[in-house]
Amino acid sequence: MSTKCPSLPVYAPLELRLVMSGVQALRRPRPVYRTLFRISICNTGNQAVRLLGRKWTLRDRSGNTRIIEASKVFSDYPTLPPGAVFSCSGCHEFDAPPVAMELRLFGNDELGGPFISEPLYFPRNCFQQ
Repeated sequence: MSTKCPSLPVYAPLELRLVMSGVQALRRPRPVYRTLFRISICNTGNQAVRLLGRKWTLRDRSGNTRIIEASKVFSDYPTLPPGAVFSCSGCHEFDAPPVAMELRLFGNDELGGPFISEPLYFPRNCFQQ
C-alpha cells in the first residue's frame, strides 16, 4: 500500500493579496512578536469556489518553523462567485522575530472538485518593526 498522497490541483484564478502587515514587539518576561495582517482573497476565475481551510507556514529568526492547518478561513467557509472578494484580518505570535509567512487555502470549485491556492508569501519588509 502506498502512503504517497496525490497532490491537489492548484486553482490559479484565486488571488491572495496582502493589504497590510506589521509586527508588534510585546515586552513580557520573554519578548513576543505579534504579526498583524489583513488580506483580501479575490476570485478572478469564471466559476464559484468555496473555501474550506487554510495552511500557514511560519518561520522565525531562530530557525523555528510552525505549520498550522485548520478548517474554515478566518471563522468562515466563504463562497466566492466570480469577481467576489473576501477580506479578513488576523495575527500570529512568534518567540523570535518573524522572517517568513506563507498562506495557502483549500477549497472546492462549483463542481465539488478540490483545489489548493497558490501560496501568498508575505514580503520580508512587512516584518520590520
